[in-house]
Amino acid sequence: MPALMAILVVLALAPSSFAQISITLTPNPSPGEIQTNHNAQTAIPNDGSGTGTGAGILVTGALLANSPLTTTVLRLAYPSTITSSPSAGTGASNCTDGANYFTCLPSGVDAADPIRIEGQTGVFAAVTQAVLNTASKRVEITLPGFPSGNTNSGSFRVVGVRQDMNGATAPVNVTASLSNPASNYLLSTTSATVVNASGPGIGTMVIGARSGSPSASNVGTATIFTNRTVTRSFATLLINEGMVAGWRSRTQLSNSGSPVPNSTRIQLTFNNVPTGVTLTLSINFPSSATGNQRAGFVVTGTTTSPNATITSTSNVATVEFTGSVSQSALEGLEVDTTAISLTSTAAVTTPGTITVTSTMAPVCTTSLNSIGLEDETVTGGAFPCFTEADVGPVTIVNIVPVSTTMLMPYAITLAPFDTGLAVANTTADPFGSSGGGATPTTGTLTLNFYPTASTGGAGTPFSLTTSSTVKPGVGLSSDGTLAAGATWTVLLSQLLAAASITGNFQGYIFMTANFLDAHGTATISDFRTYSLTSNVLVLPPPAQTSRNGPTGGAEQLNH
Repeated sequence: MPALMAILVVLALAPSSFAQISITLTPNPSPGEIQTNHNAQTAIPNDGSGTGTGAGILVTGALLANSPLTTTVLRLAYPSTITSSPSAGTGASNCTDGANYFTCLPSGVDAADPIRIEGQTGVFAAVTQAVLNTASKRVEITLPGFPSGNTNSGSFRVVGVRQDMNGATAPVNVTASLSNPASNYLLSTTSATVVNASGPGIGTMVIGARSGSPSASNVGTATIFTNRTVTRSFATLLINEGMVAGWRSRTQLSNSGSPVPNSTRIQLTFNNVPTGVTLTLSINFPSSATGNQRAGFVVTGTTTSPNATITSTSNVATVEFTGSVSQSALEGLEVDTTAISLTSTAAVTTPGTITVTSTMAPVCTTSLNSIGLEDETVTGGAFPCFTEADVGPVTIVNIVPVSTTMLMPYAITLAPFDTGLAVANTTADPFGSSGGGATPTTGTLTLNFYPTASTGGAGTPFSLTTSSTVKPGVGLSSDGTLAAGATWTVLLSQLLAAASITGNFQGYIFMTANFLDAHGTATISDFRTYSLTSNVLVLPPPAQTSRNGPTGGAEQLNH
């Protein structure tokens, strides 16, 4: 009896023990995908030379023994929504919502890189197009039956599957199962990694220059004065890739021989652009460079240009990568403002800033339609499609009040000595606008006093700003401003009284005239036999030329 039972057990186990085909899944995983991408690749990108073409999951069937095979369905389940679809084919329906079939690839949805089966051989030579099951997030492939027995191994590749990375966690793994476990097909691999990592598309965005650019020079931010004068039209904006292999060209975003209509793009949005201001943008890269240095601005559709213009009504520029981008190193993209033009009525009379934010593009809130496929009305029928994730804002243009910063290195009130100050507003001149003359401008003056303590060391600083109620000396208008063409004269003792400061003073004074082209002199006198007059020094605007890092290592002062 025990021997008979053993024989019965062996016979019962025979179908699985002699399974004809052992199935192994071998992926070509993507090294990393942008975490906001609704259409992330699940295979290595195309490098432009052919590597990556046809990449996907290799399904290998190894012959174990000759026995009949029953038709079964290989199910590849993904952890998040699949956002590509098979080619519908003539008279075929290869998508299902779990119960009903419908036509894949709705009109307008990109078909450059559909879900497909490639390279069928041997036992899998008759494998046809895959089916997309949107409800179960599966790609389903029917494996053929051989009632009379099979003697072949074989393989095929599943290519073109994309998934929504929003909310997905890397590494992304595919889970395999069979609809009929007793089919004499045996799964030796039940899961496979198709995406190794995920991260942001843009890591940082700062004012700076890209290493290796022609000048590699950070020129900082641009500057507009509130009198409608552009004093610095250049600015350098550096955008750094957030993860290795995050940026890709149209070809790299396809695992077929045909590029998809979009590259991964960077959308720049300029905020607070005043009416009447136009910024001209360019991309800084050597003409001989490859990779992400070969880029352009999207003008219309898929047309690119080396330049773009930004105004208050057209404040978005999109950069497209037109050449293959490195998939093994972090990249940097430099966008420069190369010119700023103003109309005669440009709304820049109030100080402020123009800032910029960046995000991966094309932008969409969702890429799926009601049947779970990519929505061509949202994405324009093209891979990829990103959830907006702004980096920034970064100030690229400063709108600063017109001013002149002056320095009196030494001033004193100590009886019988006093210091006389004279400041002229020379914006009234004989040259005219065509001859390079100044625009007549009025403005107040602010004085910042830095006394030396009577016991040595620094005293307590204080300040005074002229106004309708604070206008010591002579020459100021009733509102405390100094008119174009006028000169203000005042004694240091009068300034101290207006600032409610008693006692003597010796130290230095910074003066800021809220207009350009202010010039002054200072005279120390005992009003009897001694007088010493010197010009007040004029500083470069500190907002543009930092006093911490002066050109040449020394502050450039003028008279």
